[in-house]
Amino acid sequence: MEKIEAERQWLRYTVLPSILRNGRLVDNYSESKVTTFHVGDIDIDVIGHSEAFMLTFCYRTTINFEYDGQKFQRKMVVKKTPAMPPEMYESIQFGPLFTNEINFYTEILPEFQKFTDGKFAAPKYYYGELNQHSAVAILENFAEQGWRVTKDRVGLSLQHAMIAVSYLGRFHGFAYAMKHKNPEKFAQLTDNLKESRYANDNIHPEWKLTMKTSIDRAAKAVATYQPQIDEEFVKKFCFMISDYSQYGRQRVAPREPLATLCHGDYVRNNVAYRYDDKEEPQEIMMFDYQTLRVSSPMVDLNVFLAVSIFAEVRDPNFEAIFCEYTLALHNSYREHAKEEVPDFLSRGELLKEYVRFLPYSLSISASFLMSLVDPLDISPEEMFALQLSDEEIIERTMNRGGEVVDREVAHQVKEMLELSQATGVSIDDGIDLDKLPKE
Repeated sequence: MEKIEAERQWLRYTVLPSILRNGRLVDNYSESKVTTFHVGDIDIDVIGHSEAFMLTFCYRTTINFEYDGQKFQRKMVVKKTPAMPPEMYESIQFGPLFTNEINFYTEILPEFQKFTDGKFAAPKYYYGELNQHSAVAILENFAEQGWRVTKDRVGLSLQHAMIAVSYLGRFHGFAYAMKHKNPEKFAQLTDNLKESRYANDNIHPEWKLTMKTSIDRAAKAVATYQPQIDEEFVKKFCFMISDYSQYGRQRVAPREPLATLCHGDYVRNNVAYRYDDKEEPQEIMMFDYQTLRVSSPMVDLNVFLAVSIFAEVRDPNFEAIFCEYTLALHNSYREHAKEEVPDFLSRGELLKEYVRFLPYSLSISASFLMSLVDPLDISPEEMFALQLSDEEIIERTMNRGGEVVDREVAHQVKEMLELSQATGVSIDDGIDLDKLPKE
C-alpha cells in the first residue's frame, strides 16, 4: 500500500505536470492556463505475473483531473524498472530496452503513420524517462480502444495465429518497402536502435545456469519423446545455442538483402487483439518495442510460432500459416513500394530463412516456455531478490512446466529436423561455428 501511495504522489506531482507541458495530456494546452490544472483521484491496478510475464513493474492507472474549467479522465499503463542492484540492471540491458521503446514512439511511429496513411495501430505515448539505473515509459491503456491481451498465455488457437502472422507479414512488407523506396529515411530511423539482448557477454550467473540447464532438458526431452531423432543432430543443435550471446549475436546480425525492421520479441505478451461479439479475434496490434531491431523477418515469425502456439496447431497447419504470412508480406510490399516483390522475398527463400532461425527460436522456447506454462506468481522485485542455490536453479529449470514443456520442445526439434531436410538448409547455415566456444 505504501508503494502504491508513493506512485500516486509521483504521478501527481512529477509526471502529470510534465505530460501536461509536453502537450500530450490535453489538446489545447497553453502555458497561460497551467494554474487551472488540478489532479483529482488516481486509481492504480498493478499488473501481476498471472496476467503476463514481465521483468518490469507495470500498472494501469485511471487519472481524473481538471484543466481550463473542464473535467478529464485519462487511462494509462505505466512501465518502470524495479529496484535492483546496478549490475543486475546492466546485465538485463534495461537502458537499451527503454531507449528503443521511447525512440519508437517519438521518432519511428510518426514516420510509420505517414507511410501507412495513419493506419498503423499503436497506443498513444505519454511520457518516457531514462536515468542511470532506472527507466520509465507511460502509454495509453489500449483496452479503452477495445484491444486486449489473450486470456491464454501460450497455446493460442489457429485463428489467433493466422491473424498474428498476417499482421506480421504486412508489417515486414511495408518496412521493406520503406527501406527500398527511401533508404536514407530508413537508415535515419533505425541507426539509433540499441542492441538490447546480445551486447553484453557478462550474463548473470543465474540466467547463464538456467540457459545451460534448459539445453540439457531439451536434449533429454528429445530422447524421451522423439527418440528416433539422430543424437548427433541434437548435439549439433545444443552446441550451437550453448553460448547465448555469441550465437544470438551472430544469428540476429543484419544480413542483406533480407534485413528489415523487426519487432524483435513478437510473442503473445506483446500483442493485443480485438474481438467480435462471439469472442472471435478480428484484429491484432503489437506493442512493447523494447527489442526493436534491424534483422531477418524470421526473428519475429519463428519466435511467435515457437513460443505462442503449440505443435498441435503449428505442425499440421504450417503450410497454411506460412502461406498466410508470405501472401500478406507480398501484398503489403506491392501496395507500399508500387513495384513487384524481389526474388529474395519469394516463398522459397523465406522458408529457407525460417529454417536458419529455427535453432534461435527453439533456444528461446527451451528456456522461456516453462515461465509461460507454469508462471511464478511473484513481483519482479521478489523475483530479482530470490537467492537460489545452483541445485535449486537446476531442479526448477529441469522440471518447471512438466511434460507439456518437454513434449513441445521435443516436437520443435522434430519439426526443425524435418524442415532442414526438406529445404536442404543446414541449421548452422550462416553461423561461424569457430566463433562459438568449444566445450
